Amino acid sequence: MEQILPIEQVAEHRLNIMVNAFSLFVKNLMEEGVDLEKVKRASDRAWQILGQKAGEQMKPLFAESGKDVAAKQAGMIARQVHGMESEMQETESGHRTEFTQCPWHTANQALGIPEDWRMCVSGHASFTEQMFKAMYPEITAELKKTMPGGDSICEEFVTY
Repeated sequence: MEQILPIEQVAEHRLNIMVNAFSLFVKNLMEEGVDLEKVKRASDRAWQILGQKAGEQMKPLFAESGKDVAAKQAGMIARQVHGMESEMQETESGHRTEFTQCPWHTANQALGIPEDWRMCVSGHASFTEQMFKAMYPEITAELKKTMPGGDSICEEFVTY
């Protein structure tokens, strides 16, 4: 009899494949001597497109909720899809998210990818910026701390 995996387990396996495939691809480009800035630009463009598509898909879900609720919910969905563990707190003008675990950072560390070749920070920023822009152009997101940069957490401030 065929055993069917729960959807959560399937999603986790797919995320692990995506994270490791992307990380290995970047590592191989580095080892082949491809220019770091070219790789970053290409990675950022790919993440911008993915972020825009995510924002376009989520906007109708939160159309009647307002931009603050939309930003919080979209961020939560993106963090779950990308396998990040985080805590969010309200601020005067938006919210602050503290990322405590990230499979992208973990994979880069495990593969021994040097800090300057870790695309997770610029990819995160590119994805998030475009996701929010597709939903509400006035929403902004800024990473203030990063694990690849030596901080114990990644910290993002979203302003509505």
